[in-house]
Amino acid sequence: MSEEKQPVRSEPRYTKRDAEQAIHKQGEQLGNFLPEDAPSYEDILQCMRCGFCLPHCPTFAITNRERSSPRGRAQLAKAVAQGELELSEAVCYEGFFCLDCRACTTVCPAGVKVGPIMEHVRAQSRNEAHPLPPGWRQFREFLLEYMLPNHDRLEDTMLAARLYQRLGVQWMVRNSHLLELTPGTLGETAEKMDGMLPKLEPPLRNRVPELVKARGEKRGTVAYFVGCIMNLMYPEVSRATINTLAHQGFDVVIPKSAKCCGAPHLTEGDRETARQLGEHNVETFLRWDLDAIVTDCAGCGAALKEYEELLEGRMDGRYLHEFRSRIQDVSEFLVGAGMRTEDLKPVEMTITYHDPCHLAHAQGIAKEPRQLIEAIPGLKLVEMFESNWCCGSGANWGLLHPEESEQVLDRKMANVVKTEADAVVTLNPGCHMQLAWGVKRSGLEQEAYHLMELVGRSLPEEAVPPAS
Repeated sequence: MSEEKQPVRSEPRYTKRDAEQAIHKQGEQLGNFLPEDAPSYEDILQCMRCGFCLPHCPTFAITNRERSSPRGRAQLAKAVAQGELELSEAVCYEGFFCLDCRACTTVCPAGVKVGPIMEHVRAQSRNEAHPLPPGWRQFREFLLEYMLPNHDRLEDTMLAARLYQRLGVQWMVRNSHLLELTPGTLGETAEKMDGMLPKLEPPLRNRVPELVKARGEKRGTVAYFVGCIMNLMYPEVSRATINTLAHQGFDVVIPKSAKCCGAPHLTEGDRETARQLGEHNVETFLRWDLDAIVTDCAGCGAALKEYEELLEGRMDGRYLHEFRSRIQDVSEFLVGAGMRTEDLKPVEMTITYHDPCHLAHAQGIAKEPRQLIEAIPGLKLVEMFESNWCCGSGANWGLLHPEESEQVLDRKMANVVKTEADAVVTLNPGCHMQLAWGVKRSGLEQEAYHLMELVGRSLPEEAVPPAS
């Protein structure tokens, strides 16, 4: 019997010359939008003003303001595209006030994608005509262009945060109420950031080998996409995901050179840096012979699945399609592959499930997480009302709009309480942090978990041990 072939790196299946030869669509100026990164006029025109989206929009629910609804935002974009309205501060504000939860698209008869349209508005607003306050532009560039694209820098920065917790500085800050003395929104944001910070462990990326071997009969080879927040804030969840994939019979490749998915950049309107990151990630992962590229972060998954549109004209469409076809959320992948459950340990717990917006709405994945829950012995699911209503995190939205974020969160937590479940679980780190903060600030007895934490508890053995 011949020796089983191991996954090996190969040369990228396209070259820079291929990318240069790809046709880059240069759009003509659309009304008062700038030519670069303008939204699609066809997408804007799809809105029929029917209003089906209104009851499903969190920002409309808390403001009752037409311009802060999906219909209103689509009409603002239409007016700019037709030259009837300048790209004013009010238009730009609504671009950033949108949670980009995509709930409107789920219920829209025409499938209007208001979230992506607003992402284009954000990109348009980051130009000389709308300068940021002094210092903010430099801070934004430092964060988006210098820090986020580099895992090593991010991990070095988090050492200070771990010391902040371990040396008792966090306890002193909280008990001295120092943050409450900081004026205005800055104080609210700082207090919330401190309160949301989970107990930090060393990042996982450099604690695991680049290849974790399958347990038992091998079923295939997958790559695990190490998201920034998962690696820095929830490394033990990432460890549980890798262990689960290995337990299920898959070799797990963890490319150390992978970079941020680009979701934070799209949120902030920096589409060019997002494209550069996307090109790097496509090159990195297509060097491997993979059955799937798996992520346990809904935000990462949504961004990775949108590379085809983001990189159109920058890379050969065949390779973008190949990359897109391999991206799967961990619940999507495990349920599709079929869970091996014969040796799983029971996890006795009653839970309720919160649908992350970028999983349920952006990716259309809602039944698979519930099927994964059903596969774990001992777990009992109690459905909550409005399970797919946004939690109010929205990447950095909850920090920029702390008061409005708490209003959205309060609605979610009221529905969590009614279930009387032991815990609320989700599949996105931003939601995880927001829900844990909601439990804490409401004084609830329930806990907040990432679903893969509970799946990890059911495993009989671990391919990757915990940090010492």
